[in-house]
Amino acid sequence: MMVQGGGFQKIIFAGNYRWLRHLLFWIIYVAVFSIWAKIDLVHNFKEGIQTTLSFTPANFIYAYGIMYWLVPKYLIKGRYFKFCFMFCFWIITGLIMNFLTRYYILMPLREGHPDVTGNDAFKQVFAFGSFIVMNTVAMFGGFIKFFKLWYVEQQKKELAENEKLNAELNLLKAQLHPHFLFNTLNNLYSLVYEKSDKAPGMLLRLSGLLSYVLYECKADEVLLSRTISIIKDYVGLEKERYGDRLDVSLNFSGDISDKLIAPMLLQPFVENAFKHGTSEQLGKVWLSIDLSVKGNQLHFMVINSCRKSIAGNSGKAGVGITNVRKRLDLLYPGKFTLNNGVEENLYVVSLALELKTLETGNLVERKTSVLKPV
Repeated sequence: MMVQGGGFQKIIFAGNYRWLRHLLFWIIYVAVFSIWAKIDLVHNFKEGIQTTLSFTPANFIYAYGIMYWLVPKYLIKGRYFKFCFMFCFWIITGLIMNFLTRYYILMPLREGHPDVTGNDAFKQVFAFGSFIVMNTVAMFGGFIKFFKLWYVEQQKKELAENEKLNAELNLLKAQLHPHFLFNTLNNLYSLVYEKSDKAPGMLLRLSGLLSYVLYECKADEVLLSRTISIIKDYVGLEKERYGDRLDVSLNFSGDISDKLIAPMLLQPFVENAFKHGTSEQLGKVWLSIDLSVKGNQLHFMVINSCRKSIAGNSGKAGVGITNVRKRLDLLYPGKFTLNNGVEENLYVVSLALELKTLETGNLVERKTSVLKPV
């Protein structure tokens, strides 16, 4: 597992520092219990260390038996009855190991083998002090083990959430691009069908738009000025289609030179105005697009005329606007306001959004090629 963070975090969680973690744990164990033995048992620090080191092998086996055998094999798998049974068995085993350590190692070093028989032997084996010490060691080791398992699980969940988020964003982008291409190709088809002299110039513009969709939209963010340029090109293509029947008002104001925005975020609003507004009307149609930037705040509004029958159903957001709202929820949570609805015979979409600012070296503009007529 890849672990990000400082040196301490790597020591705690990285696999190649496992030996160091275990070494530190047992050094701390020896230090703490040597001091405790010196204060409460032998009143001599040298003998405290001797006592602690004597019991270390038994406590080592007992603690690791719980952490790497009982917990993963029974507890984590939900086999609680077997865990309780095996835990009781392991406690008895640990107490016997502690008794044998005390009887055959520690006591001979100090006073020789005492005679231990009958009831006294039972008390010596099942000594409460031995039970407390060995389970205290196992408890702290188990806590560290569970904390590490929890951390790894959280990392996996976070990674899965990020992958899910990226998948959703890619899906939403994929839904937007065909919609954009469908509308633009329809415009070109109309001119080619009419054998208009405007078709070559329109094809040139379309190639630039396709280059933007295929290459620049792969970035997480693009310059706002580039987004505005694309909107102008798209509206220019639509004006070629509608001719004098279309009246368009474009207003862009504020400092946009260093502002960033998610690609293809504003485009669906403009497409929606043409698809569900102007294309559904006969005679003169009009469209207004206003974009202003004050500080880092973007205000974007699209107003288009629509028929009464269309206006009656326009309160329902189309696929394009629904997808934009989803992208806004994912990319700008709590940093946007989006409203859309009908006012008399007008359909209005307004967006207020907090933009990010370009930092030096944060964005590299791609040089895009366009299709040139031969």
